[in-house]
Amino acid sequence: MKFSQYCEQAENTEQEQKLLNFFKQENMNIVKKIFDKFSCVPIMGKIFAALNAMGNYESIVAFKQSEHYQNIKNWNFKINYDKKTLYITPTDEQRRKALKIFALIGIIISLVVICRKMGCYRKNP
Repeated sequence: MKFSQYCEQAENTEQEQKLLNFFKQENMNIVKKIFDKFSCVPIMGKIFAALNAMGNYESIVAFKQSEHYQNIKNWNFKINYDKKTLYITPTDEQRRKALKIFALIGIIISLVVICRKMGCYRKNP
């Protein structure tokens, strides 16, 4: 389920308080320190910053009005309160975009390697 769908479903219910309390737990302080360190990582840093900020809000409505919500709303979200686990994964659309980017990077690297090889052969004879 997308995070935005989860928020709509949990808004003004018992689940909202469970979610907010999950991020306010004392053992989350360690995780928040880790999230702070990883907040400078490209793409995923915004997710870590959003999760870190989630505990600072009093309601989901207030969180929705922040810039952090925009960074995390389209990601798949699964939380298990009993096991205290949280899973955030990219959606299929985001995976397709990432594959295109990696394919483009691979093609560019291949072209650079081929050009360097061809350039080296011309210089040696």
